[in-house]
Amino acid sequence: MLKAAQSPMPMWEISVETTVAARHRIRGVPGEGGRMHEHRWRVRVTVRASELDRTGWVLDFHELEAALRAVVAPYDTTFLNEEPPFDDLNPTRENVARVIAEALATKVDDERVRVQRVEVSEGGQCASHILC
Repeated sequence: MLKAAQSPMPMWEISVETTVAARHRIRGVPGEGGRMHEHRWRVRVTVRASELDRTGWVLDFHELEAALRAVVAPYDTTFLNEEPPFDDLNPTRENVARVIAEALATKVDDERVRVQRVEVSEGGQCASHILC
């Protein structure tokens, strides 16, 4: 058992991941990024809790997975540039991560649990993270 005098207050984190197939075009960028192209985006989210629930969980993994799927489902198999908010906001990895983080927070954040991090990857070599 952790003793309060030996370490700071414990925090717990859990993560889930999903994929989204979507096309996008980065506005104002020459070359390949400026042309419409497709990715199989990997989205990994982490939530943090200051204490565990009565079950002993940060959050039920299935609940977090369902919330994440609900957030990303409108973008799956679409051209992001035609979907709000990306019809006005450039659909960069960074902006996609922020939009997902904000939408997911409305579904899971409470006095105990909070979205901590969202990572969006376009394939494995490049990823963007937002720390919330």
